[in-house]
Amino acid sequence: MCRIEWDYSNIKAKVSRDDRGSLWCTLLTVRDEFILTMVSGNPEEDETSIVQTALRLVSVRDMQLANREAV
Repeated sequence: MCRIEWDYSNIKAKVSRDDRGSLWCTLLTVRDEFILTMVSGNPEEDETSIVQTALRLVSVRDMQLANREAV
C-alpha cells in the first residue's frame, strides 16, 4: 500500500452561503491563484465538511501549483 501525505498549508479556503442556503467553497493558493470552487446543495452541511470535501478533490497538479506559488 502506498501512502501519500499532502501539505495543505499553501491553500486558502473561502466559504460563503448564498440566499438559497447553498454553501460555496473556493480554494486558492496563498497568492490568490484559483484552484477550484465547490457548491453544496445540502443546506445542513457545515463549513468544515465542505472544506474537507473540496480539499479531497484537489489534484496533484493543483498541489504542485500551490507549493510553487508559496515560494
